[in-house]
Amino acid sequence: MSEKFDVIIVGGGPSGLTAAYFLAKAGLNCVVLERGKELGAKNVYGGRIYSHNLFNIFPGFEKEAPIERWVRKERIFVLDKNDGLSIEFHKSNEQLKNSFTAYLTKFVKWLGEKAEGEGALIATGVRVDSLLLENNYVRGVIADGEKMEADYTIVAEGANSILLENAGLKKKTEPHEVALGIKEVIRLDEQTINQRFGLESSEEGLAGLLLGEASKGMIGGGFLYTMRNEVTIGVVVRLDEFERRRIYSHEIVEDLRLHPMLKPLLRGGYMLEYSAHLIVEKGASDEKELYGNGYLVVGDAAGFELNTGLTVRGVDFAMESGKLAADTIIEAHEKGKNDAEVLKIYVNKLRESFVLKELKAFRKAPKFLGNRRIYEAYPKILCSFFRDIYTVEGVPKRLYPTLRRNMKGRISILTLFKDLIGAVRSL
Repeated sequence: MSEKFDVIIVGGGPSGLTAAYFLAKAGLNCVVLERGKELGAKNVYGGRIYSHNLFNIFPGFEKEAPIERWVRKERIFVLDKNDGLSIEFHKSNEQLKNSFTAYLTKFVKWLGEKAEGEGALIATGVRVDSLLLENNYVRGVIADGEKMEADYTIVAEGANSILLENAGLKKKTEPHEVALGIKEVIRLDEQTINQRFGLESSEEGLAGLLLGEASKGMIGGGFLYTMRNEVTIGVVVRLDEFERRRIYSHEIVEDLRLHPMLKPLLRGGYMLEYSAHLIVEKGASDEKELYGNGYLVVGDAAGFELNTGLTVRGVDFAMESGKLAADTIIEAHEKGKNDAEVLKIYVNKLRESFVLKELKAFRKAPKFLGNRRIYEAYPKILCSFFRDIYTVEGVPKRLYPTLRRNMKGRISILTLFKDLIGAVRSL
């Protein structure tokens, strides 16, 4: 693999493969370097993908992509140790195809087939050691000790962007910016899933957000997604919280699966898979870190993930950034240039798209979501409040006095108002 390429893409995830598809379609000679033995081998994500931009990127994708179920129901679970409450939103047919559940392993394989169909080269089992830096330009990469040159390099290596950090092109990740995601895949048959989650057909699914006891009150939360024949359940918790609470990571998801509110939903199922991986949650990179002489940064490597507390998104941002990076390189290639001055139009494209617009709108969300009361005090207050309201004991239980009683010793009215103001300003 000693030839020089037009473009080298480091990472075979949604962003890198989307970029490869459009670059190859435009006639550029590009190669995707993927560390896993096969596409998707390093992806343990099993959740939902928002489809709003996929209809434009890949028209007709819904007829061929490996979709498990379209999300019909959104359910929020608020859990205490033995109690819980839930809020559910049922979508109309017009909103049904806004998101779907999928295994990213299968999804990226499909993307890989699309890219290869246009002529992109995908090399798996390749370890990229470093970026090839010469005279303040990225000229390619060093992979498995071999120099590989290209006019343009797209860094799509994922959230743990070691290549950029080692090259001094990105700030080092701090411990509090890392979370641990743990997931179990529980096998249940289609009809059982449909009945237990109130789904009319196997085309419809449910996406669940779990708060409180799901993360043992630590900064983080749980998730639940219905696949065709499985249910994925898990948690994402900030890494420094485990040290603070001295809790073993495997205990959290096991206790969650056995919680009285969730156990009946999963009864009779058996575990197909257990996986864990680190997630960097530092937010979007500084705009100046997204491009440079000879390179662009896309997807998770650029911090293009958005957690608003109610929705968690990444794949739609990744694919959009991959397409915009490809568009940028195609334009630069036509001009015969690869310097930072030309490649910075990538940032302009991101600003005009939903990517930076939404990330900017929610830029204060990470700080607000770092408030431990969201995961500990408030879930306990809500559960104990409803427990009191629905326990009839022959004594009057007016709403406000009952709420104040359950807040006592946990939070004050002043703290409640401060948190509400913080939510309004951040979310």
